[in-house]
Amino acid sequence: MKILLLGGSNAGTREGWAFQFQRQAVGHEVENRFLGAVGSLYGLMALLRMEREGDDVPDAIVFEYCLNDILLFAAGALKPPLVVDALRAIANICARRRIRLMFLCLAPRPSQARAARRRARRIRRLYAEAATRHATPCLWLEDAFPGGPTAAQFQDENHLTPEASARVAAVALEAIEGARIPRAEGEEPPFDYIAATQARLEGACELRRLDSKVFEGLFIHLKRPSASFWPGCGRLVGLMLRSDEASGHYLIRAGSRSFRKNARSRMQDIVRHLMLLHYATRRPWTDEGVEIAMPADEAALMAIAEDATPLAVAPTAAFAAQTLDIHGLMFWRKRSLLARLAAYLRRYSWR
Repeated sequence: MKILLLGGSNAGTREGWAFQFQRQAVGHEVENRFLGAVGSLYGLMALLRMEREGDDVPDAIVFEYCLNDILLFAAGALKPPLVVDALRAIANICARRRIRLMFLCLAPRPSQARAARRRARRIRRLYAEAATRHATPCLWLEDAFPGGPTAAQFQDENHLTPEASARVAAVALEAIEGARIPRAEGEEPPFDYIAATQARLEGACELRRLDSKVFEGLFIHLKRPSASFWPGCGRLVGLMLRSDEASGHYLIRAGSRSFRKNARSRMQDIVRHLMLLHYATRRPWTDEGVEIAMPADEAALMAIAEDATPLAVAPTAAFAAQTLDIHGLMFWRKRSLLARLAAYLRRYSWR
């Protein structure tokens, strides 16, 4: 069986669950496309990109972004309706392409904080409902550790120990044999992935290829002053960037609304050249695409309202020397109230 692993940093650490899954999966062809600090929206982008580029279709996918969705929800970077629609889109793509799907739902280290437990329950419930709705298996830490995981099975707040990871990998490998092609629900996914090759460039910018261990592709490299104009319709919800020591503040303009965002991240202390899907927390709506620009006027840019990014830090490069590397955008057309009500009624008609 050809198995694709899509997961967060637990899938990328040495001796993490994905590494041990590959080691245990004798007789299977396993590909690990992990990316940390991103959630289900990135997993959806990866599948849309695979379709766009005509990649080989796997037999099965292990989808492990529940933990990161919990953390991004806690940080205010995403809202539950975005997770619901992303999971629905992922299942529908797998149904259309005849790919077996299994959700692997990790969670943060058990906490006594009521708010943390409430946020985790909220996102876990969304995954459980998606698994029921699409008739696809959902594997929880409780399946690997009867009675529930304990703090001893974590090496920090969000990462399992090698021993716990080995147990998760063994349970996941056994469960994937019973994974099934999900049941499609509703209309086509209300998301668009727009690649750098679709944008129009203006000023000091160019298209270039960037490669890393976790992500590769064509990026637009923007210096000051320059701009890129991206087609698309819906709410701008994600920007796939590569951040380095020259990254800094940039402009997002959607219709009459403009925001400032910062591409520098605290995670660059660990990964110098960081590939990351940045969530647009204000989620501006557009019918005519968006402009992503590196303006030359510092005072004017810094006077614009900021769209906050989790773990952002102040740029280290001088304003005039700052750059931006952007691979693609994700747009989301949130379903109408009538469509959501119809989906709700269909869900409970199956019970």
